[in-house]
Amino acid sequence: MQVKRFTDSNVFLGHVEAVLMEEELLNNLPLGVLYRLIEDDRSPDTYFLASVAEGDQPLLIMLQTQSHLILSASSDAASEKLAACCDAAASYISHLNDVHIAGIIGIRPVADAFAEAWKRNVKQDYETEMNQRVYGCSEVKSVPVSPGYCRLAAHSDAALITTWIQEFCEEALGGISEKAAEEMALSGINRSAIVVWDDGGPVSMAQKTRHTRHGAVVNMVYTPRRFRGKGYASSCVAALTRSILDGPGKFASLYTDLSNPVSNRIYMNIGYEPLADSVVYVFREHASS
Repeated sequence: MQVKRFTDSNVFLGHVEAVLMEEELLNNLPLGVLYRLIEDDRSPDTYFLASVAEGDQPLLIMLQTQSHLILSASSDAASEKLAACCDAAASYISHLNDVHIAGIIGIRPVADAFAEAWKRNVKQDYETEMNQRVYGCSEVKSVPVSPGYCRLAAHSDAALITTWIQEFCEEALGGISEKAAEEMALSGINRSAIVVWDDGGPVSMAQKTRHTRHGAVVNMVYTPRRFRGKGYASSCVAALTRSILDGPGKFASLYTDLSNPVSNRIYMNIGYEPLADSVVYVFREHASS
């Protein structure tokens, strides 16, 4: 097995796409991020792309654009082979001066194997930042529709969407700066990706993101506290999901925080089915030897 690092996202896509497409929905995160890198023509200096391969066959796939390393593995990587791949990857990364891994995200068996390999090789322990579940939907159920209607977020909504993104991140992700929230809001509005449920004014939002060959992801679902309990989020997500499935998409997918049973129940009522568990780990102080 050999660790291969790439500096061209198109070449990397050619190397890993077939493996990721074996489970397109479950691999929506690495696929969607990689397609976006290519679309935006991002500089290779800003991210880390690598695989652990057996010959030309990638067994472990790694992609980092921010603090967390996104992981995926080939179905050919059985448990012992996966552990060996993760050991090779952890050792390789630990000797790089230009790559810092604060944490990882991936489907549970892959993330677990890498976290243990990191602990063995780098002597850093890890802890769970978030337990997640990956859902998929190919048909929206008939659900009660709240008063109002779904529409694309407009530039006149930008200030409100910026505030909502800050509030969403504060609740779900630990906070974000106003500047970063504004950039996310304007990007989503410019890409016609953010929708709002409007009932005499915006009351809820959701975003369509990370397009893959046959689907897209719904994220950033948020309703301000004063508007909760009225079904606005369900109506908004159901409408956005239908728009994905009525277009070229064969499926819609989303991630949930397992500590929030309300959102998990809402999505299943809409038609989302649980497919796999994912986990976000963060690395911390050196583990005792």
